[in-house]
Amino acid sequence: MGRRRKRDRHLPQRVYFEFGRYWFKPKLPKNPALGTKRRIDLGTTESEMYSSLAQYVAPKAMHTMSEVFDRFLRDVVPTLAKRTQSDYQSYIERLRPSFGSAPPNEITAPDIFEFRAVLAKESGDVQANRHVSCLSAVFREAIGWRQGLGRNAVTENPCHELKRRSELPRTRYVWDREFMDVYNIASPAMKVAMDLASITGQREDDLLTLPNRDPDVYMDEGLVFRPAKSRRRHPRHGKIVETSKIVIVEWSPELREVIERARKLGPDIRPTLLCNLQGEPFTGSGFRSNWHRLIQTALKGRRRKNGVVTLEPVLKESFTFNDLRAKNATDEEDFEAAHNRLAHSDRKTTQMVYVRKPRRARAGRKVGA
Repeated sequence: MGRRRKRDRHLPQRVYFEFGRYWFKPKLPKNPALGTKRRIDLGTTESEMYSSLAQYVAPKAMHTMSEVFDRFLRDVVPTLAKRTQSDYQSYIERLRPSFGSAPPNEITAPDIFEFRAVLAKESGDVQANRHVSCLSAVFREAIGWRQGLGRNAVTENPCHELKRRSELPRTRYVWDREFMDVYNIASPAMKVAMDLASITGQREDDLLTLPNRDPDVYMDEGLVFRPAKSRRRHPRHGKIVETSKIVIVEWSPELREVIERARKLGPDIRPTLLCNLQGEPFTGSGFRSNWHRLIQTALKGRRRKNGVVTLEPVLKESFTFNDLRAKNATDEEDFEAAHNRLAHSDRKTTQMVYVRKPRRARAGRKVGA
């Protein structure tokens, strides 16, 4: 039996992260099917790693949920949308300590209920529901892997016995003065991102993947978005395909100015409009890290090591980048225009989740007056 890992314990067997890349090191003596390579490059991201690993590792008997998680990450997660891949990888990392060592057929609804209750106290109802949804997706696949599970096979999904915890819609509204206070201390690239979010009302992922130059996107009528959340899995071959949902945000002088300003921030030849100084696209986690640092600076200010204050706090309550999408909807006086721009299938989603500005009301009549 090999030595236990001291780091990267969440990685599959014989996979290591070194020099910014993931590597698979096959057992010795070398497998003729793998050639003479002592190690195989699996890519730079976890998604690439699991997708490449499937070519070299045949499905084997699974005795624990940890092994089921590994197969799910290797066979299923690479077929999902990029943001979903990232979310599922983080969810499974949190699920593994609680369920990894247990045989799949011994996990019960009460076990999951207890896990969810603890997580809800730590991270809130939304995160608790998302983790259980991920676990439910794992069990759905595991039901079809009966042969690999043997006597530990599962025949039903224990997550189905749990009712979702109620999620209160977010109510945080970003006032204009708060927006400008953060905007004034933001980097040029983050200012462009904030402008795009407040003008177009599109999701973070759709803004980060907006191409730099593409005639099918930058049309005469306006800026074309194909919302990532409108993608669905094809019922036959299982691949992610585009649906017919398309949003065209009509041109305005402000929108044109933001696009031109964004193109001046990086090299002319680059894949996406929003990019880092090297012209490389932002990853979702990288962009959110930048946003988190910006908000923390706005909340706490900035100091040098000797304690000298270089920037006073400018914000009392934090807000997320997605709150700017809600601001776009809330500030629009025409509800129909806001609903069309956000491209929700259900009008109630726009009304109940994204329209957040407090209602104004006239004072009532004083009794006896």
